[in-house]
Amino acid sequence: MNRNLYSRTSIAHALLLLIGTILALSSCSVTQHIPEGELLYIGIGKTRINGDDGSDAADRAISHMEKVLNVPPNDAFFGSARSRFRIPIGLWFYNGFVNDSTWVGKRLYKLFAEEPKLISDVRPDVRAKQSQFILHEHGYFNAVVTDSIARSSSDSLQARVYYKADLGAPYLYDSISYMEPWLLGSGEILNHAELSKIHKGDQFNFAQILQDRNMLVTNLRDRGYYFYAPDLLVYQVDTLLTPGKVYMQVREQSGYPNYTFEPWRIGSVHVLLTEDDRLALTDTMQFKGITLHYREHPRVRPAVFANRVQLRSGELYSQSLEQSTRQSLLGLGAFSYVDMQFVASDTLHNLLDLYITAELDKPWDSSLSAVFTTKSNNFIGPGLNLSLGRRNLFGGGERLSLDLYGSYEWQTNRTRSNQDVSISDINSYEVGSNLNLQAPRILLPWLYDLHLTHDVQTTYTLSASMLNRARYFQITSLGLTASYSVRNAQHQHMITPLRIHYNRLSRQSENFQKVITDNPILGLSLRSQLIPQMSYQYTFDNIFTGLGSHHLHIDLGISQAGNILNGIYSLAGRNYHETKKLLGVPFAQFVKGTAELRYTYGIDRNQSLALRAGVGAIYSYGNMTVAPYSEQFYVGGANSIRAFTVRSIGPGRFVPRNSRYAFMDQIGEFKLEMNAEYRFRLAGDLHGALFLDSGNVWLLRPDENRPGGSLQEITDAKDFFKQLALGSGVGLRYDLNYLVIRFDVGVGLHLPFETTRQGYYNLPKFANSIGYHFAVGYPF
Repeated sequence: MNRNLYSRTSIAHALLLLIGTILALSSCSVTQHIPEGELLYIGIGKTRINGDDGSDAADRAISHMEKVLNVPPNDAFFGSARSRFRIPIGLWFYNGFVNDSTWVGKRLYKLFAEEPKLISDVRPDVRAKQSQFILHEHGYFNAVVTDSIARSSSDSLQARVYYKADLGAPYLYDSISYMEPWLLGSGEILNHAELSKIHKGDQFNFAQILQDRNMLVTNLRDRGYYFYAPDLLVYQVDTLLTPGKVYMQVREQSGYPNYTFEPWRIGSVHVLLTEDDRLALTDTMQFKGITLHYREHPRVRPAVFANRVQLRSGELYSQSLEQSTRQSLLGLGAFSYVDMQFVASDTLHNLLDLYITAELDKPWDSSLSAVFTTKSNNFIGPGLNLSLGRRNLFGGGERLSLDLYGSYEWQTNRTRSNQDVSISDINSYEVGSNLNLQAPRILLPWLYDLHLTHDVQTTYTLSASMLNRARYFQITSLGLTASYSVRNAQHQHMITPLRIHYNRLSRQSENFQKVITDNPILGLSLRSQLIPQMSYQYTFDNIFTGLGSHHLHIDLGISQAGNILNGIYSLAGRNYHETKKLLGVPFAQFVKGTAELRYTYGIDRNQSLALRAGVGAIYSYGNMTVAPYSEQFYVGGANSIRAFTVRSIGPGRFVPRNSRYAFMDQIGEFKLEMNAEYRFRLAGDLHGALFLDSGNVWLLRPDENRPGGSLQEITDAKDFFKQLALGSGVGLRYDLNYLVIRFDVGVGLHLPFETTRQGYYNLPKFANSIGYHFAVGYPF
């Protein structure tokens, strides 16, 4: 008791000391250490932009210009260049301890102080000229950007910068003289006019010219013209002949040697497999046209290089094949460094010898991380992860890893359906381990070292875990998974021919037994069982290119469980609909499908519209007519209908009799969910959002313990739409580029069942209709 009292007293004294220090510092002027003749920069005012026609081209130009002008001041409000926190903590501590030589003073200075940002550091005149040049590069050749400095009325040593940008009319292409068609060595004709994306009437854009030049060079280098470089192409632009018009001519530089314009072929191919630059490579080996140089014995199988080195002796050089070879070798995960050098070995026959230096990475890696997780089911809490990995296990880039993890979580956001449950009622801890074997290829006997142009990976996993849900149950799980993924820039295919999970309900509390007594089907979904599953997942994701663009993401999945096992039992004479067991427990049998579509439209540089629609269904039959609890659907939570907590809605218009345990019952076999979110910038890196969420889950078969919960009980279209829960709300997002921290407040507008309140807005109490969610990442 005395120790705890002493600890609390010490903390209180430390807090009082810190508060007292801040109060003392607040009495000091933030400009007392500003050098003579200097001004403290306190941000920019609203930038005046004239000539913005709202086009995508203007948006891009202004966005690039603002990146130069927007310099955050001291104590910026979430990275904003215009707003600051009212309490300048950083400047206070700088002024108070910049000359302090004590240990405490130095420590406080290091922790909290921020050196004043001066007008001379920002250099507004230089930034104005840079931004004016940027506008010229976007076709606004008459653009003028000016700056002005305004001293603060409250402190003459503080100043704000104001910028004014007059865009003027954009310059458009009036005439383009493309390169003459190339007659290549293979007889192919390369036509610049057909390949170019620059056309008459387009707005001038310097970045587009660079892209056009790189496109031409890439096309030529892919056809053997190794020495052809971007500097060989000249784009002459005339903007003076006719005001507002651009005349452009593309031509080749003169004075370059003849071999620059000739195709080259690959001579010999050498791979230098190094582990230490100080040790000489003493041994060589020939394998399928590749000379492998190594020391003592090669730690990577020669067949791996034969499949992944795509430039072969006698073939034309190709820049694309060079890049894919480098990416393919780095993708093995076995090398820390890959370098490719081409040496002209025969100028008479135009031959290039290829030397690939591949430096092996360290064989072992380990990591220990402490995490704080936020999940879609509203569970949050700390965790600890330990990982140990072995690279290049079998000489082909394989990685064997052992992951150990543990976490403690509790559910947040108690609302209507679980408001009577204390935090201690809805918490859990989980411990587990995964043993993973990953290989950067398809691990099948007939495809063992087959190289594909796509990114491929095989993963085998053994898993074991134990989940303890306080006051309810404890589940032990064992798993075995084999999956194969094939991916390119926009498409990914995930094939899982084998996923076996054994779930054992190892402990049940009296509370839980009361729940499953009232709802036997819930007990069947959670009982000990075997889930022998196979699945296929397809993902499409186009690249979000920026302003005015469209980002589409599609997820499609289908899986089945138990069909093969039940078929074998049926052939052996067992009744198809009889519940059969394997390893002493029944096995699940179902088919499941999911689909999700996400669409984002970038309205302009500061706002976008995001939409999502998802549907899923699972149908159990044969050996077990109740799907496993973990495979069923639910709505609500931070990434779903944010006005309601997880599993607090549905199925259908079902109303739980006992709200204390309702969250366990409210799952379904069919799910429909729709979301819309308008996102906009507030200040700096702080963004806001307005959202609307709707959806529900249903049963595919009527359940007497959950009346009104099945699709079969829907009477008409009007009844169906009444069973869609609806919520709206607002949110804040702090975008750190590598991390998005999100806080959403959802407000319920409609419950899918009858309440004491009449009308579409039927939530009895407004206070119980609000959901708060703190999460990491965007909801979709």
